[in-house]
Amino acid sequence: MEKQTYLAVILTTMAAAELGFDATPLEGFDPTSVDKAFNIRETGHSTTLPLALGYPDPEKQYTTPIARFDHDQLSTVV
Repeated sequence: MEKQTYLAVILTTMAAAELGFDATPLEGFDPTSVDKAFNIRETGHSTTLPLALGYPDPEKQYTTPIARFDHDQLSTVV
């Protein structure tokens, strides 16, 4: 089920962009805490992947590339 969640998140992210929203999935969270905070378990469901939605800041230009390590710094070919 968790793997299938990503399909819905991808489609939701693309739809949000068409409507002028920014969206990004959030990993590294504690699902038990999220479920408790929003009483999700009481509905018979559980959290697999939160999705942050919002408006982009019109005064910021997000044009800089993402900083990444060079391949040689991350791996060794044997």
